[in-house]
Amino acid sequence: METTAFEEEYEEEYMQEYDSYPVSDTPWWMRKAAPVLISAGVHLLLLWMAAFVVFTMVNSKQPPALEIKPESMIIPIEPDWNLKTAMFTNPRVEAEKLVEFVIAELEEEYELTPDIPKGTSFDCHANKNCGATGCVDAHGVGPGRAGAYGQRWGRGRLANNGGSVGTVSGVDRALKWLHYHQDKDGRWDQDGFDKNCDTRKYTACDGRGTRQYDVAVSSLALLAFMGHANTHKVGKFRKTVKRGFDWLLSQQEADGSLGRNAGAESWIYNHAIATMALCEAYAVTRDYKLKKPAQLAVDYIRNGQNGGLGWKYESRSGRNDTSVSGWMVLALKAAKTAGLSVDKSMFDGAINWFDRATNTAGKCGYMRPGDDGSVIRGVNEHYAKLPTMTGVSVICRIFCGQSRNEAKILRGVDFLMAHVPEWNKPKNDRVDMYYWYYATYAMFQCGGQKWRTWNKAMKEALLPTQRIGGCADGSWDPVGKWGMVGGRVYATAINALTLEIYYRYAKIRPTETLTARAGGR
Repeated sequence: METTAFEEEYEEEYMQEYDSYPVSDTPWWMRKAAPVLISAGVHLLLLWMAAFVVFTMVNSKQPPALEIKPESMIIPIEPDWNLKTAMFTNPRVEAEKLVEFVIAELEEEYELTPDIPKGTSFDCHANKNCGATGCVDAHGVGPGRAGAYGQRWGRGRLANNGGSVGTVSGVDRALKWLHYHQDKDGRWDQDGFDKNCDTRKYTACDGRGTRQYDVAVSSLALLAFMGHANTHKVGKFRKTVKRGFDWLLSQQEADGSLGRNAGAESWIYNHAIATMALCEAYAVTRDYKLKKPAQLAVDYIRNGQNGGLGWKYESRSGRNDTSVSGWMVLALKAAKTAGLSVDKSMFDGAINWFDRATNTAGKCGYMRPGDDGSVIRGVNEHYAKLPTMTGVSVICRIFCGQSRNEAKILRGVDFLMAHVPEWNKPKNDRVDMYYWYYATYAMFQCGGQKWRTWNKAMKEALLPTQRIGGCADGSWDPVGKWGMVGGRVYATAINALTLEIYYRYAKIRPTETLTARAGGR
């Protein structure tokens, strides 16, 4: 390719300019050395400063580490059985005036609605947001435990309603005894609980009951645990309660009945008390695996009620008795609290029966107006004639919606006050734990000075007679009118329930009714 004259001239000028540049004799690496050395020096200085900071922090004095002993190194403290139990000492309340009861009511008693509270999930154990940003009833802002039964289980009404350190201790020890004497399958065996005694250390417990009422006494035990903040999901004894309910559910027949095949004519006590336990467990936990069994049990009660009256051993037999009807009302109250389907007519029928069984003086009978109650001929006829059925009728009237100022209730209370609890050793013929349970719940609802008098007598009867030491520690000997039937398990469970009176149910205000609170149908 030929070059033009212009290109040749441009090339000649470029070469002349290039040849005019000065040529250095210094090697290239010496010309680059100065900036490299400066950069290296700066980087070394920075590295030294970083190393100084790190070593200074490492060698500084560290705070002492927290030493945690393994569980195997913790020495258990054995109780001193020689110390007296603080039975009658009330906690000191710093207030100018003691009120009869606090304003706070049980959330279980409020009207239930299908609305889910804001921030609530049925996957949670509580109905409150318990996260760090939540605000719960019991603690205010921040994390904590509350829920629908937070007030009840907090036992804030204990001192004001007559409870004490002794009553709390009594319940704790009773539950511990029940825990250790539960069968592996979950039941409490009336006539075989002693197989669970620790005979390596102690003499086995005595006081067996009859075998036909395992469902009833197991349900009483479960109610006692639940009254002390234990369910199958939460609580110190949650595994105990879970085993108990697993066994109880396995006893239910397809028609909803519980304990019908126990071989006793009066098997219906099994069903009534078991229904009460299932309904209360569902009310507390909202565990939907309990809803259907509980509703089936309630439906069986509905189908067995005599038209417009009460209940007896067999469904719609035309016969009624106050004892069975009382347990049915308590079961229906728990069902109503749980939001299950309960007809208002069932409560009305119970009231009709109590009216029919009550004489003009205000004493309620077992099957006839003002009679002395049932007995087992040749077994417990020698016990004092206590107004047990009157206690049943008073609390059931209140739970069915009657005012505490109703004339029949006031006359019934007078009968109860004439027979306050008394454990009259050694004769023991005035001991009737069944009477004490119902009458204590009735007197608590009535309140006032009469309740304080009753409560004092009840504590003096139960707390000193609770067994101390040995395998029977925390239990009660099954003496009294029905002790030979229920045995030690029955005595311990029902007495624990009696001592839980201070926080088990709220007092129903005079203007309220159970059906108004729970949404009657």
